[in-house]
Amino acid sequence: MDIAIISSQIQKFRKQLGMTQKELGVAIGVSTQAVSQWENGGAPDVSLLPAIADKLGVTVDALFGREGGEVRDMTETLTGWLRSKTKDRRFSDLTRLLWESTMRMVVGGSGPRIEYPKSCRLYDGDLADGILLRLIVQTDDGSIVGVGAEDMSYMCVFPKPEAGFDAFLLSSDVYRELFSVLCLPGALELLRWFSGTAKHRLFAVGAAAKRAGVGLEDAKNALEAMTKAGIFTSRELELEDGPVTAYMLEDDSAVVPFLQFAGWLRGELSMTYRDERTSAGYAKWGK
Repeated sequence: MDIAIISSQIQKFRKQLGMTQKELGVAIGVSTQAVSQWENGGAPDVSLLPAIADKLGVTVDALFGREGGEVRDMTETLTGWLRSKTKDRRFSDLTRLLWESTMRMVVGGSGPRIEYPKSCRLYDGDLADGILLRLIVQTDDGSIVGVGAEDMSYMCVFPKPEAGFDAFLLSSDVYRELFSVLCLPGALELLRWFSGTAKHRLFAVGAAAKRAGVGLEDAKNALEAMTKAGIFTSRELELEDGPVTAYMLEDDSAVVPFLQFAGWLRGELSMTYRDERTSAGYAKWGK
């Protein structure tokens, strides 16, 4: 093994990525001093070479100075991979890639291999609706939460801002207004119907109430309140019999994620992987 070449290659690829010795060491699970020794003539353990190559975005051959192992442009690689998928598979395959990557990041090579499940729910005893299988990773740097399964999946990555999450949240009074409005009779039914069926379309109160299966008076009160809260927008339409108010959902893309995460607060949990902030890389099972 040509130690001199490996030393120079590790240093070259690390600097091309703008990565510090400490960052490379943390990613592999060794000290900063170990990385420094590698780059100054020391030899990393052979068993670490695949991990070093992965973290530097190169092949093992590249660490020995062979051609064709230069740093990969991951954005270009990922874009090409997505383009190779049929349109009906791009969203689901991208979500699965994130799920698999997160699993490997948390569990690592020594943890149990968890196959991608067919269903996002486990059915146990009297739980007719099942328990949602959820993936949760929490560190000082942020969190990753999601669901991975063939029948339904999503992944959300929340890197912690330098100023902290609180700096980007709304005031408690704004959230109180939002939740109190959604508690009105018919509000959630209208919200779900508009987000699923009436995308970017205006509906009068009577038409919306009928289609959402809500009473006329409840629909009127709920739509007025949700418009005041900024959830809906309204327009005055001039008809033969006079003006009528029509409503449209302001942002239908937010409804499903909002309702999904609202369900998480109920605490139903079957399986969780946590990168504990007090013990990085620790895998935990919960029920």
